[in-house]
Amino acid sequence: MDKEQHPDGYAVPLHRSLTQPIFWGGVPRNLLLLEVLVGIIGGIFFKTILVPVLCIAAHYLFRFLGQHDPDFLGVFWRSKDYRPYYYP
Repeated sequence: MDKEQHPDGYAVPLHRSLTQPIFWGGVPRNLLLLEVLVGIIGGIFFKTILVPVLCIAAHYLFRFLGQHDPDFLGVFWRSKDYRPYYYP
C-alpha cells in the first residue's frame, strides 16, 4: 500500500483555512486592521503625514516578519509570559 492509498476512514481532507494563518497583504489580519486604524486616526488627529508613513513602514516590517515566521505575532505574545524567566 503506498502513501497515497489509505484505508477507509484514515484519510480526512483538511481545508487550507484550518491549517494556515489568515494573512491580508502579507500581514496577519488583526495586525493589518490595527495598522490601518492607527494610520487613519493618527493622521486625522495629529494632522501630519508622519503617522501614516510610519504605519506603512511598520507594515513592511510586519510583512518581512510574516514571511519568515507566519506565527510571529503569537510567538511575541507568548514570549511576554516568559520574560521574568529569562531576565534576572
